[in-house]
Amino acid sequence: MINGYARATNEIIPAVRAIIAKELKQRYHMKEQDIARYLDVAQAAVSKYLNCEYSKKIKELEAKIDKSTIEAYLSKLVQGKKEYANMYVCAVCKKENYFDCKFSQAALPQATQ
Repeated sequence: MINGYARATNEIIPAVRAIIAKELKQRYHMKEQDIARYLDVAQAAVSKYLNCEYSKKIKELEAKIDKSTIEAYLSKLVQGKKEYANMYVCAVCKKENYFDCKFSQAALPQATQ
């Protein structure tokens, strides 16, 4: 059985990044290079997210993630507060995995500020 950290790294984080990349492209008409800077990933990764070039597990998870919570994080992200991308990842991961990692314990309290 896959542990929480492995699931977060291999499935949840890529699914959340795909959601954020698509939202930034659709809502804000951002270029792939700019999205990559916000997400701290390579432009090639953003291209894959936008073209749905990732595993079936990630696609299934992306489809089931509640996207209603993204708005608060997205609005802060486009204001240049890149840490909000990680906070959204933590919020989704915590909900999907039902566990708190050391990173989320440090990041999530700041999400309400």
